[in-house]
Amino acid sequence: MNEIGSGIFDGASSNVYYADVVSYNTNNDSIRSDEQVLQSGILGVYEDPVFGRVKAKFYSQARIGVLNPDFGDNPKMDSVILNIPVFYKTGEDDITIDTTYVYLSEGQEPSDTATIRIKRTYKLDSIYGNADQPITLRVKEVSKYMQSQDSIHYSNPALANCQGCDNINHIETFFEVLGTQQITKEITTYQTKKLNDPETELPSVVYKVKLNKDYFEQKFIGNEGSSGMGDQASFIRNFFRGIEISTVDDQGFLFNFQPNSASFNLVMYYNFDKTNAEGEVENKNGALPLFFTTYWSSSPGYNVQVNQFEHTNRSSQFVNAYTNPNTVEGDPRLYLSGLDGTKTIIKINQDELNEIRHHVENDGWAIVGAELNFSVDDSYGFKKPPYLYAWNNYTEDGKVRNKNFKDVTSFYNRYPTFVQFNPMYNFDDDDKKYTIRITDYIKEIVEKGVVYEDAKIVLSLGNFLMMPTSGYSEILNTSNPFYSDRAFNPNRVVLHGNNTEQSDKKLRLKIYYTKK
Repeated sequence: MNEIGSGIFDGASSNVYYADVVSYNTNNDSIRSDEQVLQSGILGVYEDPVFGRVKAKFYSQARIGVLNPDFGDNPKMDSVILNIPVFYKTGEDDITIDTTYVYLSEGQEPSDTATIRIKRTYKLDSIYGNADQPITLRVKEVSKYMQSQDSIHYSNPALANCQGCDNINHIETFFEVLGTQQITKEITTYQTKKLNDPETELPSVVYKVKLNKDYFEQKFIGNEGSSGMGDQASFIRNFFRGIEISTVDDQGFLFNFQPNSASFNLVMYYNFDKTNAEGEVENKNGALPLFFTTYWSSSPGYNVQVNQFEHTNRSSQFVNAYTNPNTVEGDPRLYLSGLDGTKTIIKINQDELNEIRHHVENDGWAIVGAELNFSVDDSYGFKKPPYLYAWNNYTEDGKVRNKNFKDVTSFYNRYPTFVQFNPMYNFDDDDKKYTIRITDYIKEIVEKGVVYEDAKIVLSLGNFLMMPTSGYSEILNTSNPFYSDRAFNPNRVVLHGNNTEQSDKKLRLKIYYTKK
């Protein structure tokens, strides 16, 4: 069934035709989640009544800051700190600053050279879930080599990359816990300085996890001179294979952090004895860093990094939607979530395409626009994700192809403000709609006779990865749809499908055309 009316498209007078589609749920249960798609990382836990509970773990190899480190005489480890840099709000109302004077006697007036201590409290940004509930981070050491830089890792540790392959997604750790730290939605930093000193650099806004200093003293200081610390390859493969960061909690929040920041590191602080020129023994301080250099960092030599997710307590309605989809008539609701393989399959009715083609060939129709408008089922109260995106799935020469639509490159798309293909959700109007524009795709089929065998439109939550060199405004890979932010996107949404009971929210293909 279709409807023909009149409408406006890009300011030009045009007609509108609605074509039926079939939309249903699917879930592949695993997505690519290694360093080549992790422009951001994610940690924590969150549970909702529909999609259930998701726990996020992060793994990373490490590179030693100094090869063949010399710890000096009588070295002792003082402390070991893991720093996890986060995204934080920068508004004036989001940062609390408290300044106190140090070493100032009661009644004494401070001078320009007085020492002050500045306490800054930041509110976390990029946080999803129950932000008022603290969670505890836990750190372990990876016990098995995490493979080379060209390896591909996926989000489900139980699934191998191929049948019969060694399952490199199952990343093993030692039993011993290196450290834990409870975290909240706020981070406090401290800075001590002279009152008249210019503020050249503020302390990094990071979660600090204090690790077992005895463990690192035995492993590093106790093995001074080991060949395992002589080069990076030996270090990563044999000496210190990496870390796992996870949470021990079942309720709380998910948060994004910055693995590409130089502040993402592990620092061992130690003291040692050194004899000076006068023959006196002085106690000195030293530090040995481990760097978790990412693929997206400007520094050379990146580490293998993986985000993985554990999904439990999924609702029966959600599980039934992707295990028993109505592939003939379509599903009433469409379930999409980041951090998993949920997708929507959309098929355009072939009779409708034939009718459009007939009008093009015989009635002078010229297609000037084609789009899918998705209505949000807002009864679940989920925070709206900024983007949905889609790609073309078809069969060619007996092989399944997944390609970005040509609309991604043929129309101007500069994120987030000038986007034709998948514009950002309108948070100002909160109109509860998302749009995917596939004008070139439809024109190929009905005007040029292009045939896509077993054609499907695949819809997913999230957006394409963007090029850092463009200020994250231009799509990184214009052909491969799997270079996306799904592996660190915590959002979820429920949409109305074509088989919804609410006719005004029914998913259909909207065609704009003019008549010659």
